[in-house]
Amino acid sequence: MGFNRTEANKLLARCHRRCCVCHRYCGIKIELHHIQPTEDGGDDSIENAIPLCFECHAEVQLYNDAHPRGRKFRPDELREHKEQWLKICGGSPGALLMPQRPYDVGPIQALIDELVFNTEISQLITDDTIGTLFLVAQFERSIAEGLFSLLPDQVRGPISSTYATLMRANMSLNKMAIMPWGGSGSAWHHAYADAKKTIERSQGQIQEALNALLAHLSHKEDDAEPSA
Repeated sequence: MGFNRTEANKLLARCHRRCCVCHRYCGIKIELHHIQPTEDGGDDSIENAIPLCFECHAEVQLYNDAHPRGRKFRPDELREHKEQWLKICGGSPGALLMPQRPYDVGPIQALIDELVFNTEISQLITDDTIGTLFLVAQFERSIAEGLFSLLPDQVRGPISSTYATLMRANMSLNKMAIMPWGGSGSAWHHAYADAKKTIERSQGQIQEALNALLAHLSHKEDDAEPSA
């Protein structure tokens, strides 16, 4: 069912749409997370909800128990974060006037956005549309910031395979770019054929990677209608 909509609205107002962990203002970029996951016996009561920004929500969700690194966000800690921040919001409103650091989408959310964009690029395979390079910066960022290694194997595997394909496609597209467009000779046609074939193969891979990542991060948070 999800959290009661009326109670969720009150909670968002109490925290001033700020993340209960990092305290920055989120606007619409905020989600209600189940402190105790429903699969572990948690319920949809508002007491079990904590408002989190996209980045902190991803941090909470992506911890890999099979290959633990760092310290996991546990329910008791999340309850403490919620209680402390709501107390500050209610008793020390001056804290809400403190300068906010620029909102930076975390590497996991940015990776999702990159995969969505690459889904569109993978459709450009006709003679008059092929040539746009796939984006790979957020994949590289997730590795550089140590977030990619925290993902479980069933998520990391499809993403790795997908980006290996995308990088190969970019290599062929770059070869095409330095040759006369449609020029004669086998080199250009080989690059074109390889790029088209690789891009077509990427279509299913991108969707598989995106589905695996979203499934790992997903959390049922649709607001339930208020009781009559």
